[in-house]
Order: sequence, then structure tokens, then C-alpha cells
Amino acid sequence: MTKKQTFTPATIEALRSGMMADPQTPGLYVEAQTRGGFRLMWKYRRRVAGTGDAARFVKKTFAKFPDKSIADAREWAQTLNRAVEQGIDPDEATRAEKAAYITVGDARDLYMTYVRAGTRRKLKQRSIADKESMWKIDMCEQIGSRILQEITDDDLWSLVLAKGAKAPIRANRLAGEMKVFFKWCASREGKAAGIVLKADPAISLDAYYYKQTKRDRFLSHDEIGWLLAALADEERIYQRAILLLLLTALRRDEVLGAAMSEIAGSVWTIPGPRMKNHITHEVYLGAWGTALARTNDAWLIASDRKDGPRMDGWYKIRNRVAKRMAKIAGQSIPAWTYHDFRRTFRSNAKRLGIDYDTAEAVIAHKKTGLTEVYDRYDLADEKRDAYAKWEAFLIDIAVKVGVADRLGVPERAITLETAKPSTRDDATPSFASVPDSPPNPQLRLF
Repeated sequence: MTKKQTFTPATIEALRSGMMADPQTPGLYVEAQTRGGFRLMWKYRRRVAGTGDAARFVKKTFAKFPDKSIADAREWAQTLNRAVEQGIDPDEATRAEKAAYITVGDARDLYMTYVRAGTRRKLKQRSIADKESMWKIDMCEQIGSRILQEITDDDLWSLVLAKGAKAPIRANRLAGEMKVFFKWCASREGKAAGIVLKADPAISLDAYYYKQTKRDRFLSHDEIGWLLAALADEERIYQRAILLLLLTALRRDEVLGAAMSEIAGSVWTIPGPRMKNHITHEVYLGAWGTALARTNDAWLIASDRKDGPRMDGWYKIRNRVAKRMAKIAGQSIPAWTYHDFRRTFRSNAKRLGIDYDTAEAVIAHKKTGLTEVYDRYDLADEKRDAYAKWEAFLIDIAVKVGVADRLGVPERAITLETAKPSTRDDATPSFASVPDSPPNPQLRLF
């Protein structure tokens, strides 16, 4: 007598709840699902052979019935069974196969996801943007579609040398970025993200291959005067930003990215995540600095295009101010950057009576070695005095060039400064003392 078939299209269609296993194919079953609408789904669940007490189960979903027939489902399940019965987890095998043929572009996406998560170290948005820029300009088109495991050090060196022919310093940055990226791919973090890279192809790259000249630019006293005179004709928001950079000796983004919630009266507390050294930094503003920092916006230097700080366009503004400086001076002026303001303060600190430790604290340089371990004094009083001396020095120049009022220097600050005994020759020429001078006068403040 022929045995009655119990696993047929008819019996499957009659299933209204629970599951029905295929008696011919281990692991294969149909499940009736009611959440979100009734449907019959082909599924698979079976233990991987040889996994012992640490049992691993393969769980898969195939398709709807009757979209896929019994024959289709059995063929699919038999492929899984061949792997499971040999002790192979099909999911792991698929991941390994995929990892062995991942492209550089796909690996880069995984890396940037890791970077943005800030698991080991949280990078500033500007650093992340710089990474993305290097990838887009110098790596994506050249090696993005290549298989990661096929990349060699010659491939990477060719990118560095090609960049170095036009921009040597940027080529060093590119080499450094590729070293970090490929090292991550070959690390435990990269492996955890699904990347298999046994050998790091960037290990021979040199992030200092091209010689870099140490930057030593700072503004002379005359140049500070020309800068202040040039800023007198600048739009107020740009004037405020550049003057605060000069007064505080902070890094560009530390000023431009500030929220007004950081400032309470004359004390500006910058949280660690916004500082390069990741340590909270306090700035003690004088009367002029406090006036410049006053605004009704939520941001110190607010954007006019979005709700946030104004972070773009500052090189163009710098170039405009520098051009105006040269016109006022009547001579060409060496190029300068906002970062040079920090060096300008540091180069004048000693002559203003600011000691080494305090000057380093003002520019937020991290203590090193045993000093960092044992010296926990915050130098708050000394820093407050240092900021006051530096502001007074700049006000003195602003008064001499006749632009103090146009730069928003409070009258009381000017009164305090001019009441002090002069330490310089009163006959020193200034913009204020030669109102009828011809265009582009060669002026000297000191």
C-alpha cells in the first residue's frame, strides 16, 4: 500500500498556524506567519555539525510559498545541508568569501563608519572632512574599485609621488592618511568590521618623505598695526572673528566654532572635545575681548545661511584683509595665516612680562612628561594677567594707528591704557599723527 504524502502543496496551503517540517529535507520547514498579514514562509534551521556544546545553528529565510515551490525550497536547503554537515557555517563562509574580495572603496566606507563612531578617538569634524577630501581627490578614482588584497606598496607610492609633483606637503598628508587607513584594515578593528587583510601594503610609506620647512611666521609690530588698520574697514562679523583670534591666540576652529553658551561674562570656557589637546581651556577676556564676544546669536560667529557657526570662507577673507594691509603699508607683506597669530602672541609674551609656563597655558599647549603628571596647577590668575597684558599691548597699537574706536575698543579700556606711562618714543609715527600723509605711506610703529 502506497504511503500517503503529508508534505504537499495542499497540506502546506492548509497550514494556518505554527510550522510544518519537510520529512525529506533536514532543516527545511514552512512557517505560518500572521503578523502584518497572513503568509507562508520557507525557512531553514539546523545545527552545524561538530560544534559540540557551543552549538551553532544556521537560521535562514528563503521565500514565500507558493512563490517558491517545494522543489525550489529543497534545492536551496540541500545546498545549506552540504555545508552544515561538513561543519561549515554558510554565513561565515559567505562573509569570508566577501571579505577576500572587498574593494578598497567598500573597505573605506567601513573605516569611515568606524572613524565617525569615535570608538577609540573622537575626531573633530574638520579632521573627518579632511579625510573625506583626500579620499575623493587622491584615492577614490585611482584605487577605489581595486580589490583591497591586491593593492601593493608600489600602487600607494605612485599616488604619493604623483601628488608630490604638485603639492609635496599635501603628499606627506596623503601618505599619512593611507598608512592609518590600511593599518586599520589589517588590524583587529578592521577584522571585526569584516575585512581580511593579512599584510599592510602601506607599511613602507613615509609621511615625511618630502622635506617640510618649519613654519616660523609671526606678525611684526608694524604688521599688527597694518592688520588693525585693515580690519577697521572690514564687515563687523569678520572684524570680530579676526580680532578674537588675535586677542585669544586660539586656533581658528576653537574661535569660529564657539557657541555663546561657552561664554559667561568675561570667562570663556571651551570644552575639551573642541580643543586640540582635548582638555577644557579657559580664556579670560579683557574689556575689548568681552565686547567683541557679545552677540544676540546662539553662536559667537553665526552663519547667515544655516543654524550654526560660520566656518567657511575665511581664507578668502584673510586674502582680502592681507591685500588691504599691503595697500596701507605701501609694500608687499609676506603671506600669513590665522595660526600665525598664536606665534605672534608667543613671540611677544616674554617682553610683556609673561613667563614661559603661562604663555604655554594661554595657547593651550599640553604639559608633557613628569610635569603633566605632577603639576596640576591651572595658572588661572597668571593667565588672566597674561590676557590683560596682551590686550593692552594691542589696544596701544590700535590707539597709535587711530582705529581703536572703529574696532570697538571700549572707551574705558583706552582710558586705562593711555593713563599708563609710555614705554616708547612718543615721536614714533602713527596713522593718527599723519592724517594728511599720501597714499601707501611707509609707516613704522616701533
